[in-house]
Amino acid sequence: MAIGNAFKALNSIDGAEHNTNTSLTQLPANILEAFIPGYSVISKFLLDVLGFDITLVVSVCLLIFGLFTSIKFLGTHAYDQFEEHFMSYVCINSDDDLYEHILEWLQGQRISKNSRRLIARTSHGNAWDLQEGGEEEELLDPNTLVNFSNWDSKIPPKFHPSFGRHRFVHRGRIFEFRRDAKQMMLSGWGGSSVFQEDETIRLTCIGRSTQPIKDLMRECRDSFLDKEKACTVVRRPAPKDMRGRGRSVWNKVATRPSRPMETVVLDHDQKDRILADINEYLHPSTPRWYANRGIPYRRGYLFHGPPGTGKSSLAWAIAGVFGLDIYCISLVEPSLTEEDLGLMFSSLPRRCVVLLEDIDSAGLIRRQEPEQDEKTQGDDATAKIGNEIAKALKSVQSKGDNSKDNNKGISLSGLLNAIDGVASHEGRVLVMTTNFPDKLDDALIRPGRIDMKVKFSMSTRHQIYELFTRMYSPDTPAKSALRSPRIDTPESSLPSGLHQRSIAKQFSANHQTISKPLNQPDLITPPQSPGHITPAGIPATTNLEQIASQFAAKLPEDTFTPAEIQGYLLTRKKDPQRALDEVETWKVKQLEAKDAKSKAAPV
Repeated sequence: MAIGNAFKALNSIDGAEHNTNTSLTQLPANILEAFIPGYSVISKFLLDVLGFDITLVVSVCLLIFGLFTSIKFLGTHAYDQFEEHFMSYVCINSDDDLYEHILEWLQGQRISKNSRRLIARTSHGNAWDLQEGGEEEELLDPNTLVNFSNWDSKIPPKFHPSFGRHRFVHRGRIFEFRRDAKQMMLSGWGGSSVFQEDETIRLTCIGRSTQPIKDLMRECRDSFLDKEKACTVVRRPAPKDMRGRGRSVWNKVATRPSRPMETVVLDHDQKDRILADINEYLHPSTPRWYANRGIPYRRGYLFHGPPGTGKSSLAWAIAGVFGLDIYCISLVEPSLTEEDLGLMFSSLPRRCVVLLEDIDSAGLIRRQEPEQDEKTQGDDATAKIGNEIAKALKSVQSKGDNSKDNNKGISLSGLLNAIDGVASHEGRVLVMTTNFPDKLDDALIRPGRIDMKVKFSMSTRHQIYELFTRMYSPDTPAKSALRSPRIDTPESSLPSGLHQRSIAKQFSANHQTISKPLNQPDLITPPQSPGHITPAGIPATTNLEQIASQFAAKLPEDTFTPAEIQGYLLTRKKDPQRALDEVETWKVKQLEAKDAKSKAAPV
């Protein structure tokens, strides 16, 4: 009896082992039914038709899938732990300049050529972009119309790494580039909500130090700035719904070639004085000098004169000479408030040029003083009553105008607080331009806010001569222009007492150098003109100087603006002899138009 029970026990153990071995390769039917709805019906149907039980195959597939999923989960968790404890990263937002610098640098790397996930963008160049292909430009017939339909097809699109993770090797070190995008909800006009996509870049490297990433970012920045070393960046205020929400209040709108100082038509003594004053103000030791004496570190300039005399051109040239970005503000913008203006000034970089053009057109005029000529000379009651009625009507009209003006732009006090208030920005070069300086309020142009006033007048005979010679001088080839330094001031226009060696030493921190003298131009210019004698009559230098002297002698001084003379020469830019022959007729017509106060003067 005992022996029989023992055999039964052994048989039960063998059966359990058999069931266990079967479960390792075949999952129970109820588990398969949970993963695959209708599995029992399908398996029974295939067993009846094919005579094959698919339970084993399905069980193995599910086991393999579960194994790979577990390995992937463990690998991801292990990588996250390794990244958290043994890797470093730096994030860059899309509204920062470094974002553009890094993408521009990656465009020329292998990651943008070999990656299987890219973003393509159409490359929109501006008219000043220096393209390779000077030979094609020389083959163009100047007497035929130029068709750009085929030229656009020659500009390849730009490719950048797409969203997600990308790994690349640089200088023997592995970096990970991660690009993410998220939706941000911003409040728009009228309380409406606006969704905008905000992108971020994350650079990661192995190691507990971020120094390799900083070195890479510095290399990206230097590479980008090296391409634009002879250019001036133009920035304008960001749209209304983008200001004050953790994003930059300034948008980069253009990058233009820096304008050489010698192309500005202005008296050389005035240019020397302005350059010397700004150079001393921007010197690295000047801020401490101001601080030790309790003087706000600010500098303001007022350029005033008739339209077309080069006021804005001088501001552009100053930004190019000293390698500064230029920030343009329009005070007549309806969406601009005093709070926005203060935020813009507080968001300016350490050194920059702030340009306020046509300040007289912004409504910031001098406060009207009581008129004394309205006093009656006699005791006539009728005259007194008429005067009172006129004053009342004028007061009502001025109040109505003020109420309309309050709905747009900013007030004079708001501008004054932004310029030199308690919390105003320091270190910037403020430039205001106006055609009517007498209309400006005395509080706006007092010393401390405007430190130097520069008057622009009509063209003198020497300035006419300079305009003519510059118009018909041969251009520098595009490749030479790309190698030109950022500061492009000739020796003849440098401030007195400031030599090339001293200025180059002062600006060595910004990697800037002084250019060649005027007889060796190294400028970025518009489309290249032939430097040799052409059938149109581009003469040699000696002959050009003679024609320029004759041209300047035929025009009266202090009569025409540089813009008027330049406009006349542009229509004859390839034939100086023709410009000389026709200037007499043009002068007579212009003087007649000025006498008749006609704005449609002939060209």
